[in-house]
Amino acid sequence: METLDGATLRISEAARYLGVSAQYLRLLEAEGKIPTAPRIFGCRVYSHSDVVRLRAIGVGSGHRIKAFAEVLDA
Repeated sequence: METLDGATLRISEAARYLGVSAQYLRLLEAEGKIPTAPRIFGCRVYSHSDVVRLRAIGVGSGHRIKAFAEVLDA
């Protein structure tokens, strides 16, 4: 498993760390449930703090995904 030491992770690596598929992250992004990931050379990339935030809103937990705004306001 990749370490989250400040380096960026590609969408497949972030998805693997969260226990979901890359397609699921793309779906959540398309539905506006998670913020749009920045892209480097056309590939979505996630930082350590991005993955922590995604975990905080329930990505990979098997529970309902909270709206990103709900977590930011909490």
